[in-house]
Amino acid sequence: METSPGLSPEAVKRVFDQQRPALASCMRLLTEEAVRENTPWNPPPDVDDRILLRFEVGRDGKVLDDARNGHIPRGEGLYLDRNCVRLLVRSWTFPSFPARKGEEVRVEIQARFNTTAAERKAELARIREELEALCRALSALGGGKPPTTQDTTQTVQRFLAERRSRLSPLMRSGLESLLHVNAPDLVSIYENLAMELLSTPVACPTIHGWGGSTREG
Repeated sequence: METSPGLSPEAVKRVFDQQRPALASCMRLLTEEAVRENTPWNPPPDVDDRILLRFEVGRDGKVLDDARNGHIPRGEGLYLDRNCVRLLVRSWTFPSFPARKGEEVRVEIQARFNTTAAERKAELARIREELEALCRALSALGGGKPPTTQDTTQTVQRFLAERRSRLSPLMRSGLESLLHVNAPDLVSIYENLAMELLSTPVACPTIHGWGGSTREG
């Protein structure tokens, strides 16, 4: 742990130790059929599993996430998805500290993180189940004529409320992007989310049928 004056490394470590298990929700996922660049499916034992987290904390103890002012939480590591790490880290809260307005504490954390093929396969299966469950929830709105934006938004909001605590940061962010969009756009986002997270489509005939429809609601 390294910090600039304002927060002690010990205070940062206490928060990190509490949040460390949540990093598992940001494991870099891949399939044997679609191995992503520089991410081995069955990594050799000497693969470097070190991770590096860098971010700034405001005087209120909240992690700063403002690209316009150069504040973007960063995470580097072979086994971690960078976008997921950013979404996760920006939700962390540290002790507040006395400082002038605009002053912040720079934090750098070095740790170790690894995953197994079995863990990644289990996470892929869980994500597929979530997307299939969302398919069933949206399909209950009926086929043929696409539902209104209000109806799909209410359905997704209920789904998020029921499962929010179990969703990974990437999945939660992806599902939130389905809110307040018309049916054809929802289809596109749903399909892209499946490809991004699973590298394969998730069949949902009712939703896919809305793709060529005109905007409703």
